[in-house]
Amino acid sequence: MLNVVPIFGWLLDIGFKISLAIPFWIIWVGFGIGDTYFDFLPAIYRNPGFWDCVGVFIVVPIIYGIFVPTIVSVNQSVEKK
Repeated sequence: MLNVVPIFGWLLDIGFKISLAIPFWIIWVGFGIGDTYFDFLPAIYRNPGFWDCVGVFIVVPIIYGIFVPTIVSVNQSVEKK
C-alpha cells in the first residue's frame, strides 16, 4: 500500500531539503556571502527568504531530472551450454 501513494517519501524529501536549506541560508544571508561576493546580482538573489531557498532546493533537482539525460546501460549476456 505504501508504494501506491509515495506521500511518506515526499515528506522525507521535503524534510531533507529543509535541512539542506538551513545552513545554506545562514551562510548566504546571515554571514553575508551573497552581499560580499555576489554584489553584481540583484538584491532579491543576494538576500533571499528562507522559504525561497527551500523552493530552490526542491525545484533544481526536478529541472535537472527533466533536462539532463540519463545514461542507461543494458548488458545482455547469453550463456552457451
